[in-house]
Amino acid sequence: MCLASRSGGAPKRVVTSEGKFMAEESLRPASDMSADDRYVVVSIDSHVGPSVKEQLREYCEAEYLDDFDRFVCEMESQGLLHWRSSEASKAGAKESWSLGKSMAERGKANTKQGNAAVKELGQEEAERFGQQAGIRNADQVGARFLQRSYEHSLAPGLQDHDARIRDMNEQGVAADVIFHGGLNGQSIPFSTTGLISWGDSAYNNLEPVGVRIYNRWLADFCSQAPERHAGIAHIPISDPEACVREIEWAAAAGLKGINLPAPRGDFPMLNDPAWEPIWAACADTGLSVNTHGGGGEHYPYVGPGAQAMYMMETPFRTRRGLWVMIFSGVFDRYPNLKLVLTEQWMDWAPSAMADMDGLYNGPTGVAIRKTLPKPPSEYFRQNCFIGASFMSNGEAHLALEHDLTLNVMWGDDYPHAEGTWPDTREAMRFTFSDIDPKYTRHFLGDTAIDLYGLDRAKLTKVAADIGPTAAEVATPYTLPEDAVVGLYAFRTGPGIFI
Repeated sequence: MCLASRSGGAPKRVVTSEGKFMAEESLRPASDMSADDRYVVVSIDSHVGPSVKEQLREYCEAEYLDDFDRFVCEMESQGLLHWRSSEASKAGAKESWSLGKSMAERGKANTKQGNAAVKELGQEEAERFGQQAGIRNADQVGARFLQRSYEHSLAPGLQDHDARIRDMNEQGVAADVIFHGGLNGQSIPFSTTGLISWGDSAYNNLEPVGVRIYNRWLADFCSQAPERHAGIAHIPISDPEACVREIEWAAAAGLKGINLPAPRGDFPMLNDPAWEPIWAACADTGLSVNTHGGGGEHYPYVGPGAQAMYMMETPFRTRRGLWVMIFSGVFDRYPNLKLVLTEQWMDWAPSAMADMDGLYNGPTGVAIRKTLPKPPSEYFRQNCFIGASFMSNGEAHLALEHDLTLNVMWGDDYPHAEGTWPDTREAMRFTFSDIDPKYTRHFLGDTAIDLYGLDRAKLTKVAADIGPTAAEVATPYTLPEDAVVGLYAFRTGPGIFI
């Protein structure tokens, strides 16, 4: 495999839509960007939260409508759907919850343009919102973050395509990879395993029905501008045969990947033969396998420090499947299969690769070497990618240092409060101002375009109107003095939270 040199860090390979690695110069001429050239930006982490009651019912098969209506009634009895209210921004209003200040705070201070009519939640109501929106241990989360999460949960772009495109255009994002989960209290119908799962075990047999409902809505949503979206389908994990059918349907419908649940105790391990048909279906259809931060087995996380414990373990839980799939030979059997670990920081990757190679080459790796012809790090570079949502400047430099430029992709986590929106242009400047554009373009979009099979020519036309210029991104951005400390994209320390 041809890798970038340690001294220069220049990428020598790219991922094609067919899943192959080729020399960059064999695909398109290498050239330095001029100051006026625009980046084709793809966010590999964004969210939708369609209204279960108002948007998904029409996608429910007639024989399950009674079950669907009962599910909605149960959601409403728990106070859900309340947060989608008339407080969402009115048409024409500029949505701007900049740099950690809540809209309500800014309305009081009258410091920045925006819709200052958004309700300011009291502590008790903020905690109740957090619990119902899927924010764990909300009683241990600061009121400011809960307020911002509430405001962001009202973003019309979670449900309205035109509003979403307006936000993307304003922020310079040409395309986005779409996951469910708007933190707005909207579940996938009958879901008992997702990030927001308001059903109970009585609905387990209806999981395939709920998945079909959501995936069909998502396909229609993406079809309104197919060149600008890579929809990630859910699969009914309780039924492997139904999973394969859903994967095949999703590929035919234009969706670009599946959402793979992170390992948990009530699922077979990812090295279990039960998963083999799913790997084969994804490899055959070209759909990527995607995980998202926040999944996996959730321990009780109660008592003092519960929220901090949850946050410390959240990235780890969703990347456990990486070494399971590598060591069990999944990528050796399916060399075109692609795994994307989204809403992950990337500082862990170099040490994880070294640890896996150490196990492979060491005295305990005899059995592994008999079944795995290449060191684990090679499978990582060939098949595995990190969706580094709210990527920091330090992470960009670390990716260059460890030759991971082509394995790390940027995302805005739209519209979550911990993401970059609506300060995405500022975040790109903060992260990439001192990074050579020939590398920045891979982080910001080139790799994602090839990985998800997006139309480069069409996105280039979109970016010509809305994309950030090389000069804009190269302009350093300084946080204002009153910015909230800890906004992930603007962190400067060695840790993942500051």
